[in-house]
Amino acid sequence: MHNRPHPLSAYGAIPSHNCAPVPAHARTPDAMDARGGNRPRILVEMQKRLDAYLDDPSRHLPTLNAANGSVRQQRLERRIACVQLLRAMIKYLDLASLRVGIPQRDGGFLNMTLPFLASHAGLPVRRTERAMRDLQRAGLVTAQQRVERTEDGGYRGLASLRQLPAALFGAFNLSKWLRHERSKAVMRRYRAAAQVAKAEREQLRSSRAEAQATLALSATVQRLHNRRRAGAAHTVDAPGVATDRAEAIARRVGILKALHPDWDRERCYEVASSEQR
Repeated sequence: MHNRPHPLSAYGAIPSHNCAPVPAHARTPDAMDARGGNRPRILVEMQKRLDAYLDDPSRHLPTLNAANGSVRQQRLERRIACVQLLRAMIKYLDLASLRVGIPQRDGGFLNMTLPFLASHAGLPVRRTERAMRDLQRAGLVTAQQRVERTEDGGYRGLASLRQLPAALFGAFNLSKWLRHERSKAVMRRYRAAAQVAKAEREQLRSSRAEAQATLALSATVQRLHNRRRAGAAHTVDAPGVATDRAEAIARRVGILKALHPDWDRERCYEVASSEQR
């Protein structure tokens, strides 16, 4: 599926290049507005207005027209490649930062590989590389190379961080509209971040309450367990206490009978019992 971003590695699997070029009205998955589920209309409009460069390159993007270092006008085939690549990048443009890619919920950013952009531009990778160089020479794209350290101590290339300048929109009389849409995009980003933070706080409170309830329940269970143990110990000791008392009464009855021969057994037992209370 062409709409699924490829891995960040710049040397990952290359997607098929049989897809059609990006039309000016292309629908995209990122930064969808609440009204229709489409990209902000300014990006769709920008993709359309790029056609003007094909008709009059020296008027709309003169730096791109001169990117080949020649006084002659940029060839049509080269112009089409640059426009198609720009449309592919605009398709995945994050308005808040003007970076090419998809913002992630965790605050990260998914950059697009060059083969991925080539597939969405409907261009071979080599032609896409030449078009990207033209766009960078013209100041219409800035790119920052990225690498990561591998487990064997080497390095692996990652998708470059690419950004489009606001001046690109200004070249087609979209500066004011861009400022307005970027402000809205930033506010959407703030609201989304606030919602995530709120959900994390609620989850933390829920976890804390659950932990406190668990501790309270454990303490209650421990108290009940201790009471049961104390009751069991009392039950076990009671027969022993009764036996000792009976033996003491019996010994005292014998002593009283010896001291008072005239007392009968019942009186001796009564007196001995009263003494052992």
